[in-house]
Amino acid sequence: MSESRDLDPCTLALHPIHDSEHRHVADRLVYRQQNGDESEDILAATARALAAAVYELGDTGLLAERLLFVTLPLSWISRPELLPTPASQLVIGIDTDAHLTDDLLGRLDEMRERGYRLQLPASLLARAPDALLPRTDIVRLSSPDDLDEALLKRLAEADLALLAERIDNAEALARYQAMGCRYYDGHYLAKPSFFTSRPRGRHGNKAAQIRLIQALYDEDTDLQRLQELVVQMPHLHVAILRRANSHYFNRGGKEVVDLRRGMQILGLIELRRLILTLTLASLQPSSRIVLRMALVRAFMCRNLAAPFPDLDPEDAFTTGLFSLMDALLEEDRDALLAKLPLNAAIIHALKDRQGPLSAVLSLAESHERQIEEMPDEPRPDQLHRCYMAALDSTRALMGNL
Repeated sequence: MSESRDLDPCTLALHPIHDSEHRHVADRLVYRQQNGDESEDILAATARALAAAVYELGDTGLLAERLLFVTLPLSWISRPELLPTPASQLVIGIDTDAHLTDDLLGRLDEMRERGYRLQLPASLLARAPDALLPRTDIVRLSSPDDLDEALLKRLAEADLALLAERIDNAEALARYQAMGCRYYDGHYLAKPSFFTSRPRGRHGNKAAQIRLIQALYDEDTDLQRLQELVVQMPHLHVAILRRANSHYFNRGGKEVVDLRRGMQILGLIELRRLILTLTLASLQPSSRIVLRMALVRAFMCRNLAAPFPDLDPEDAFTTGLFSLMDALLEEDRDALLAKLPLNAAIIHALKDRQGPLSAVLSLAESHERQIEEMPDEPRPDQLHRCYMAALDSTRALMGNL
């Protein structure tokens, strides 16, 4: 297998947030990439920062019982399974330039129902106060003049908290105090603390990583199967134990050192959230593109095999998925197939291009080529319906990957 470089570490800043009595009650998370590459996928950058702040720094006690304020991109908010936990300790911020839609408002309602507090910039709130006031817990002020008197009165009547940011002198602090702000953030009060996350690479066993993602969404997968996959990836093993031993999950106080017990404590939903977050944090952009292609092909092969009683749809899925695994893992196909625990029918289809599974794979590949050559052609046939269903399944599984 060719060697690939680790992803650059992420530099995190925790800006202390104080209350009206000057107590350190929260921290605001700010992050950036060390290589300064502005084109990096925003999901990967956010995942890397959250993985470090929530799943590394938070569980080591650095945050203690303080709140963590973090502004998330809309592409992340649209994937509720990736929202970090515990909700009671997080305040989720929305971008100033967010485009208000019914879908976004629904997402905000869903987050608040799950226990997250929402902080909105004053400029966004002022654009649609009637829609946003019932969905807001904290309003972020960049200037004492951000809101007019009428809107400030409505905020007070609704008992919404004000967060004053960028406080750089005593005069600004006094003005915000006169407004009755509940939270204060700025270099005048305290300097931020800086941390660098650990470099994140391919973690070695990418085949096990892909099988783990598949297993997480397989209704028939049991805990034993998930445990067998996780132990092949030490970084996930450690992350699960750390998470299970966190204050939020380990209410009994007795240290959890057994992986199986840790997975039972977290449950499937939290495991999905944790593992997907760490996967997003570790995959490089080229890998994500190939993984999406592989999943579309895999789902299409499964759809094509479904009507035939002599074909196992899951074998067809695996055949489609592993037809691109050599590109995903950057390894020679024959050498890779020799290592993988696949049944003879799948190996026969992939290596020798023979058998029923090979015929299904060839149909899927042929349709992919037609789509590339004539992307706008209407195709009401069964083959294209299988392809469109595969796209939907891939979107549901991988979202914005």
